[in-house]
Amino acid sequence: MFSCVGLSKSFDKTLFDDFNLELEPGEIVAITGPSGCGKTTLLRCISGLENLDKGEILFSGHNITNLPAEERKIGLIFQKPVLYPHLNVGKNLKLASKNADISVALDEVNLSGFEKRSVHTLSGGEGQRVALARALLAEPSVLLLDEPFSSLDEELSKKLVIDVRNLLKKRNCPAILVTHNNIIAKDFADIIISLN
Repeated sequence: MFSCVGLSKSFDKTLFDDFNLELEPGEIVAITGPSGCGKTTLLRCISGLENLDKGEILFSGHNITNLPAEERKIGLIFQKPVLYPHLNVGKNLKLASKNADISVALDEVNLSGFEKRSVHTLSGGEGQRVALARALLAEPSVLLLDEPFSSLDEELSKKLVIDVRNLLKKRNCPAILVTHNNIIAKDFADIIISLN
C-alpha cells in the first residue's frame, strides 16, 4: 500500500494542508482542481522533486519521505514527454533499464517496431507512449501523471486514457493523475479528489 499522511506545503500561500491518501495496488486516483491550486506541486513533493513542509510518504509501511527522488521507485510522466532528442526511441527506453526487453515494452504501449525511430518523428501521442513505456520499465511502485493527456487532441486523448488505464490495471500499478479535465478524471480514475 502507498500512503500520504498529513502532507502540507506552502509557498506564498498554503497549497495543501493535511493531505491524506491511501492507494491499494492497481488503484487509480485523479486529483482535480483549478490551475495554481497545488496539484503539480503535490506530485513533485510525492516524487521527491520538492520538499514537504510536513507529512510522511509511506510505501509498504516504509517511510520514504526523506529518500532522494531516484531511490523512491516512483514514476513521473509530465504534460509533455521528456525524451532525449539525440537518442532514438530504443536508447531512450534503455535509460530506464539497461537489461530490459525494449520490444516487449514498446509492444505493451502499442508501438511495436519503434526501437530505431528518431524522437523527432513521433507524434504527441507516440511521445507520451514512449514516456509511459520508459516510466514502467523502471518498475515503479506508483506512477504519477501530470496532465499527460492535455496537450493531445480529444480523440487521441480519449484513446490514450483508456489504453494507459488498462495497462496500469493489468500491471496492478497504483497511479495518481492530476488534471483540470473532469471528463478525463472520470474516464481514467477509480476515485476523484478535488484539491481546492
